[in-house]
Amino acid sequence: MSHRSGLTLLELVIALTILSVGLLGIALLQITAVRGNSFAEVSTLASRYAQDQVEVLRGVPFARIESSPGLTKEGRPDFPAIPGTPGIPSILSAGGTRIYRVWAVSPETPTLKTISVWSCWRDERGRWHSVHLATQQGDLS
Repeated sequence: MSHRSGLTLLELVIALTILSVGLLGIALLQITAVRGNSFAEVSTLASRYAQDQVEVLRGVPFARIESSPGLTKEGRPDFPAIPGTPGIPSILSAGGTRIYRVWAVSPETPTLKTISVWSCWRDERGRWHSVHLATQQGDLS
């Protein structure tokens, strides 16, 4: 009887195949994590950008608070028109994503206005995303 030690070529091929599938799965998870981190970075920047506009509008006298361009008749962001509309402020994220900011002001009563601010951006597939903040401001005079 002879006892062989070591691996046969078939065992080696099977082991390498299993290892390859496992490594491919880990690589795909890494890609998904990087994309998720990128989205989180843009989303966080968009939230800060919207909050900055809320703070700016809080300092504007009540009678002078007005909506920005780039809104539909219903007072929502007109996503397809935003990039080409003059007067819409925007910033560029570290990853190169352009974030636009629009806001709508709707009078609730003669002494109360609701202010809605959106920070909007398109992802690499061209889909729009937005962060929406809302606040109310009263006329204290």
